[in-house]
Amino acid sequence: MTTSKVVLAAQRYEAAERARQAAADDLKAESAAALADNEQEEDVQEAIGRPLDEVKNL
Repeated sequence: MTTSKVVLAAQRYEAAERARQAAADDLKAESAAALADNEQEEDVQEAIGRPLDEVKNL
């Protein structure tokens, strides 16, 4: 692998990591908003597909 390919791979990784963090932040915010709107925890967990404790740790 040439250095330029390493640089491109690193750039893609950084972009993907930023996107993952943005998605995690959005999921936490939307989950909190749903709970604040009196949605049931079980319904929010089902919509997310994972326990709320896992979302808090994202």
